[in-house]
Order: sequence, then structure tokens, then C-alpha cells
Amino acid sequence: MAKKVQESAQTILMQRLKDALPANISLVDELADLLKVSNDSAYRRMRGETALSIEDIAAICKHFKLSFDSFLNSNDNGLVTFSYHQLSSHVNSYKEYLTNINNDLGKIMKFDNKEIIYAAEDVPVFHHFYFPELTAFKIFYWNKSILNSKGFEDNKFDINFVNDELVGIAMEIWDKYSKIPSIEIWSDDTVNSTVKQIEFYWDSGIFSKKEDALLVCDQLSQMLDRIKKQAELNVKLDRTNKPAASENNYTLYHSDVMIGNNCILVNMGETRATYISYHTFNVMLTTNANYSNETDLWLKNLIRKSSLISGVAEKQRYQYFKRTEEVMKRLRDKIEKG
Repeated sequence: MAKKVQESAQTILMQRLKDALPANISLVDELADLLKVSNDSAYRRMRGETALSIEDIAAICKHFKLSFDSFLNSNDNGLVTFSYHQLSSHVNSYKEYLTNINNDLGKIMKFDNKEIIYAAEDVPVFHHFYFPELTAFKIFYWNKSILNSKGFEDNKFDINFVNDELVGIAMEIWDKYSKIPSIEIWSDDTVNSTVKQIEFYWDSGIFSKKEDALLVCDQLSQMLDRIKKQAELNVKLDRTNKPAASENNYTLYHSDVMIGNNCILVNMGETRATYISYHTFNVMLTTNANYSNETDLWLKNLIRKSSLISGVAEKQRYQYFKRTEEVMKRLRDKIEKG
């Protein structure tokens, strides 16, 4: 009886590995390299003829970023395991954060069938990355006010103090995101997070000069104009402001329901992954099928209660972005008068 359960768990694991890999990547080659065995031995493990050892399972879980219970048939136990990247006050921690996002998007891009569905409490971070000074401001804010990174304690924000390496990684992230079909769900509060960050820094005297604060405001307005244009075209724009895809790959909804936190569902072939935000901008990740399926149902219900503001929904789109323009005008007027 015990052997049957073991084989069943191993079969589930192998099927999930197959589903998680793009079609152009061979699972047998991956396993053979990872476990340092021949392809024939890897095939026997895939067929369940050779039981995986604890060391094999540990290596597979580490390599494919799986939790031990992710391949057990635990559909009814209510347990879900998340992975996360631990951020610290060290400045390199944020570089690792961006690098992880970049790597995750690179993996998603390898799949023919892929999609990102993003319920956005804040403007999805990818959109900021098209604008260097706005990106620099967000990086500075997160390091100074959230991570308390060393070297940022007494510094004021200066647009000349731009980390070109971090901005470069951010631009790579945008390039990848622009090519992945996406659905975004925004509320009236989605833009407020960045607006409040700018206003807080202005009120606290953390901008080196008024011109820097106004430039960040200008780029935030440009970002919103760019998103509005993408919504109109139903397609994301590349660095040259041309469509990044030949087919529609961007859909935007407005929700009257408070979203609560950033939630991202990624569809990659037969595999789903769910990202949940915590501690402001950190994320936890799970590939638990049940949890992702429930997330999919929640997102579909949220979409049903939302208004489409991309494509032909010109009136709804105009009304939504008019409200964001009014918010930005009030902020800019406040800074100019200050």
C-alpha cells in the first residue's frame, strides 16, 4: 500500500514538472542533468519504475522552486505553501528583487500560451519602469522608506542620483512585460499610492528641489497617458511607442469594488502561479493548483463586477482617466505653490 502511494505522488510530481516546462524544453534532459544520471535512468524515474530518493526530491524542489507538499495529493487538507524572496536593508537586496522579477518574466515568455491577470491595488510596477526618473523615485522610495536601506537614511531624492544598473534591469522588465498578454483590473485608488508617495516626500522636504518633484509628477502623468493609449489600442507599447505585439495583448477594467491588495495570476501552458503582495511591495508565490483555481474564480468574479475601459469602451475610459488627471493636477498645483 505504501509503495502505491509513493508511486502516485511521484506520478503527480512528474506531471506537474511536465506542465511547468515550456514545450521546447525536455524534462528528461533537465532531470538527467539535475540528478546526474543517464537519460535512461531519468526516464525510469519519470515512469515511476525507479523511486525518487529524498535527495532527488530535495534537488527537484530546489531547482524547480517547488515546496515538498506541492506534489502530494493534498487537495482537501487546506494547506498551501508559498515561497518568497526575503528582502533586507542591504541595497543589493532591491537589485535581487528586480532580478527575480526579470527572471520570472523570462520564464513566462518561453510559453506559447501565457497570460498575466493583475488585480491592482497599486499601479502595476512594470508601468513605472518605462520612465527613468519615475523609476529612480520609486527605487529611492522603496529603499529609504520601506527597506530602510543603508546609505538612504539622510539622503534627499535627486534625479541626478540615478542607479543606471537598477534602471537598466527595470527597463528589461518592461520589455518582457510588454510582450506578455495581460489583463489588469484597476480601482479609483490604484493611482493613489504613488501620488501619496510623491506628496509625502514633498511635504517632508525629501525632494532636493521643486523641479525634481515636478519632473516626477510629469512622468507619472505621462505614464498614465501611455496606459490610456494602450487601453485604447488594446495593446502594449514598446520603447519606441509602437505596438509591442501584433495581436491585442492588453485589457483594462475598472472596478468599483475595493481590491485590497495586489494579486497576480499567471497562466503558463498547463501551469498556474499566484503572486500575492505583502509588506507593501514584496510578493509571495505559490503554484498550488487549488489555490490558483480559486484565485482564478475570484478574479473572474471581480471582472464581472467591473467595467471594461479598454478597446471600444471610450466613454468609460475617458471618465476614469479624467479623474486621475484631476488628482495629478491637484498634486502639481500644490507643489508649484509650495
